[in-house]
Amino acid sequence: MRKKKANQILNKSYMAAVYLRLSKEDGDLSQKTDKTESNSIANQKALILHTLESMPEVTLFDIYIDDGYTGLNFERPEFRRMYGDICSGKVNMVIVKDLSRLGRDYIDSGRYVQKVFPSMKVRFVSVLDHYDSLTASQSDTNLLIPVKNFVNDSYSRDISGKVRSHQDVMRENGLYVGSFVAYGYKKSKENKNRIEPDAYSAGIVKKIFAWKLGGMSAERIALKLNQLGVMAPSEYKRYQGLNYKSGFQTKTKAQWSAKTVIRILKNRIYIGVMEQGKREKVNYKLDKVVEKPEEEWASVTGVHEAIVDRTDFENVSRLLSMDIIKAPEDENSYLFSGMLFCSECGRSMVRRINRYKNGDYVYYICSTYNKGKGCTRHGIEEAAIKEIVLDSIRRHIEQIAEMEEIVREVSLMEGKSRDIIANDQEILKKYEEANQCRKMEVSLHKDFLEGVISKEEYQQFAAIYSERAAEAEQAADKMKAEMEEVLQKGLLTGEWLKQFMRDRNIGELNRILLLQLVDKIVVHEGRRIEIFFKYEDAYNAAARIVRALPLEAVGGER
Repeated sequence: MRKKKANQILNKSYMAAVYLRLSKEDGDLSQKTDKTESNSIANQKALILHTLESMPEVTLFDIYIDDGYTGLNFERPEFRRMYGDICSGKVNMVIVKDLSRLGRDYIDSGRYVQKVFPSMKVRFVSVLDHYDSLTASQSDTNLLIPVKNFVNDSYSRDISGKVRSHQDVMRENGLYVGSFVAYGYKKSKENKNRIEPDAYSAGIVKKIFAWKLGGMSAERIALKLNQLGVMAPSEYKRYQGLNYKSGFQTKTKAQWSAKTVIRILKNRIYIGVMEQGKREKVNYKLDKVVEKPEEEWASVTGVHEAIVDRTDFENVSRLLSMDIIKAPEDENSYLFSGMLFCSECGRSMVRRINRYKNGDYVYYICSTYNKGKGCTRHGIEEAAIKEIVLDSIRRHIEQIAEMEEIVREVSLMEGKSRDIIANDQEILKKYEEANQCRKMEVSLHKDFLEGVISKEEYQQFAAIYSERAAEAEQAADKMKAEMEEVLQKGLLTGEWLKQFMRDRNIGELNRILLLQLVDKIVVHEGRRIEIFFKYEDAYNAAARIVRALPLEAVGGER
């Protein structure tokens, strides 16, 4: 039988397709395991071309190369092109280095070798497996091929698990394992698993954050970037020579969009937080990817340089969560958009304009009242809010500057810091409150043992006093920790005070300054407003330190 098939070789000529494949996993593992270089495209090609030299009946038709494609499915561009040439009758022979290069899926690989190729009268040769369909016996085809394919499938499953575990370890150590880096960064030339800012795109990221802080909407930012001719992230990656494809792109040439801008504004990578492992494949054979819950992400801080200041990022996040109304005649939001709230119903205030010949009268009223759903008007002029807020910010900054100087002097006094904290009246009151609650628990237990109260009453009231004691102790510990931090680090080391001191001599209120310093503004009836500044905990800790000092330590007044 074999002799008869051998004679058939001499009587027939073959147009051969040389098929080469290398997956990303194979490429990575070849550098970290004992695998030889035979999986490389160059070596596969050299091996097969050398084999063809001893096959005079075979003419090379074309070489098909799928570089960086998995063997777990057959959705590969060059394989599909080769299959098209087979269907059109141009090719009647396929030759590979070994069966794993054709594919690693047990079922589909076997189907092509045992059914598809024979039905199309295509000769199949696997060099290292010493398999040639023209001379192979039934046992070779029905036993050797299935066993080989099963081994390749199992190997792929095992490698997939090892690669995933290895990548998980790398992520936990802050090493970057993605193929492409977020816009604004590039891979380090010295270490491909480290990232660093890309000068040009990092500059664009900074502008995007600055524009958003200035009140521009995501739509307006995208429009401005397109008008300036700034390449969208995907276009910029391709411009750099990266083979990048985005699932978000719908046009031939990508443009900036509001969604792209928002993704950048929400990405914590720009403040030095590396978040990876947000998605995972369902299994090693399927390309389907599912989102993972945030608590399962690999998040590491401080392994790469930040592009955006953390305070600016937090302010932008706050803006994105607000329902901002943009001025129709301006590219920026109104000065107080998303910051004014009614003191009674807690809803936002609505901006209104009355137009007169001598100018516009701008004011705010409660949104609930505006809709006719209750509450009261709470009306106040925008000019009045500006004046009050600006004056309050100036006075607040002066108070902080004075406190900072005092705290700095106190922190230099040996032993003084401990005394101040130990004798702080607010902390002592909280600890005393906790102590009284503990005493009540003991008293209740005594009453229960003496039969004064029932077991149910004891359990009910004991739980109440235990909870109150725990809350008081937690509050005292929190205040103590805040005071210790202020005394140890000083106020000026905190970013919050830097923001205040930077704008100490402000002449006019602007939106960026407002977002940096003010958390929210509550409007009461009678044109009275209440301003809630940011970083109140640190401010209150500094104030307690000042109050704890004797009068002579603060210039005879407090």
